[in-house]
Amino acid sequence: MLLKPSVRPRRSSLTGAACLLLVILAGLAGAARSEAAETMYWNNYGATPPSIGFAGLDGSGGGSLNLSGAALKEPEGMAYDSVTNRLFVAGSNGITAINLDGSGASVFAPPGAPVESPQGLTLDPATRMIYWINATAKTISRANLDGSSGGLLNTAGTEVEAYRLAIDPSAGRVYWFQGTVPGQEIMYANTNGSGVGSISTAGATPNTFASGIAVDPAGGRIYWVNYIPKSSTNDVSHANLNGSGGGADIPAGSVPYNDPYGLTLDPTIGQIRWANYENKTEAKGAFGFLNLAGGGGGINIATAPLSEPQDPLILKTPSGIGAPAVTRSKTSRVALSCSPGVWGADYPGSFVYQAPRSLAYQWSNNGAPIAGATAATLTAKSAGEYSCTVTATNQEGSTAQISAPLSVKAAKLKLTTKKVARAKAGKLATFKLNAANQGDLGTVNAQVCVKLLGASKKALKAPRCRRLGKIVGAKKKGGTLKLKVKPSADPGSYKLKFIFKGASGKAIKAKVVVLG
Repeated sequence: MLLKPSVRPRRSSLTGAACLLLVILAGLAGAARSEAAETMYWNNYGATPPSIGFAGLDGSGGGSLNLSGAALKEPEGMAYDSVTNRLFVAGSNGITAINLDGSGASVFAPPGAPVESPQGLTLDPATRMIYWINATAKTISRANLDGSSGGLLNTAGTEVEAYRLAIDPSAGRVYWFQGTVPGQEIMYANTNGSGVGSISTAGATPNTFASGIAVDPAGGRIYWVNYIPKSSTNDVSHANLNGSGGGADIPAGSVPYNDPYGLTLDPTIGQIRWANYENKTEAKGAFGFLNLAGGGGGINIATAPLSEPQDPLILKTPSGIGAPAVTRSKTSRVALSCSPGVWGADYPGSFVYQAPRSLAYQWSNNGAPIAGATAATLTAKSAGEYSCTVTATNQEGSTAQISAPLSVKAAKLKLTTKKVARAKAGKLATFKLNAANQGDLGTVNAQVCVKLLGASKKALKAPRCRRLGKIVGAKKKGGTLKLKVKPSADPGSYKLKFIFKGASGKAIKAKVVVLG
C-alpha cells in the first residue's frame, strides 16, 4: 500500500475485501448549499468523521453534505456521475455513492469487482463505467455504474502502485503514475482490456509521489501534481498524450502549493486547480489554481468545513459554445425547426462536469414569446422574424442560447398574363392567368378581379372574380378570365386592371382591343 513519505500513514491496511456498510444521506447540513452557478466539491480526509465539503469556485458560501450514518473512512478519491447526479467516494472501507439532492446514499459493491482499500476513482459517463485502484491488491477494478457487474481491468505485467487514476474516454485509456519512484513513466491500461502501455514524461521534472492527475484529450496533454513539501520547487507538470514526450513544467511560484492532492483542469477557461492537503484546517489558500495562459492564485474557503482537503471536482452550469439555428423544411416554408445548439461536454478525465441533462425550447416572433411554442419544431402562422431560445439545464442550473432570426414572409402574389386581348363586339375577350406566391405563408381566399377604367365601363362587362383559393409558398395557380364585349362597343382600345382580393399583390394593367 502506498504511504505518503515522512508523514503518518494515510490509511489503515486491509487484508481482504473492505467491510461495506449501508449508508443514508439525510440531506444537507450546515450552511445552505451555494447558489453559485459553479460549485467545487472535495473530501475532507482529516475530519472526524470524514466529510464532503462544497463551495463556490471562489471559495464563497457552501457547507458540507450531511453524511448522517454514512461510513466514509479515509477517503482517497472522488468522481461524479452527471447522469444520476451522484458522487462516488473511495475510502479504506469501500465505495460510497452519494446523491447530491440529499435523497440518500448507498454502498457501491458490484458483483465480480474487487473493492480492496479503493482509491483514485475515475469514471466514463458515456460508457457508464467506473474504475478504481485496489491499493492492497495492486490492481484496477472496473464496473457498470448501475452496480450490475464488474471485474478487473487487464494490467498484466505490472502491479499497480498509484494514488490516482484519470480517464481519457476518447482514447479508451485510464492513466496513473506507477509507484513512488521518481521519474517513472506514466502508465495506462486500455479500457477494452487489451493491456497496458506507457508514455514518456521527458522534458518535465521527474514526478515525486504524483498525487493528482488530469487528462485533456482535446489539448493532447496529461497534467499532474506531486506531493512536495513547502520547501521544495512547486510545479504543475504536463506531457503529450501521444507518447512523444514534450514534457514541461508550469511553475506555481507563490501560488499556494502545500502537499496537493487531486487535480482538475477546465479546458473551457484554461485553469488548473488542486487541494492543499497540508493546509489541514487553514482556510487561507486551501486550494490553488494556475491559468494556462499565465497567472494564478489561492482560494480561501469562507464558510465550508475544511480538514486536509483532497480531490476537488467542479460542477458547472452548461456552457453554450454554439447558438441554435432555425431552418425551414424543404417541402414547406412555414415548417420551422430549431437545432439544439452546441454545448460544452463533461471533462471526466479532469473532473469538470458541465454537460446539459435536458434541453427546453421557446419560440418567439418579432422578439415576443409564442405561447405554447415549446417544441423543437413550429409551423409559422403569421409573418415575422422567428427565433428560438434553447435552455440547457443540469444539476447546477440553466444557460440559454438564442438563434439568429429567420424571416417568414406574408403571402404575396405575382400575376402574369398577356397584356392585350382582342375580340369583336358582342364576343368574349379571354385572358389566361398565372398567379404565383412569392411569400412563405399560404393564401386562404385569394381572388383575381377585373377593374374597368374610364370608357371601358361602357364597352366591357367585367366578369365575376376568379377564385384562386389556397396557394402555399412558391406554388402557382392558373385559370382564365373572360370579359364580354358589349354589342354596342365601338372599335378601339379599352383599359383595365387585374387586382387581388384576399391577398396582397401588385395590380396588372391590360387592355381589350375591340375589332371593327
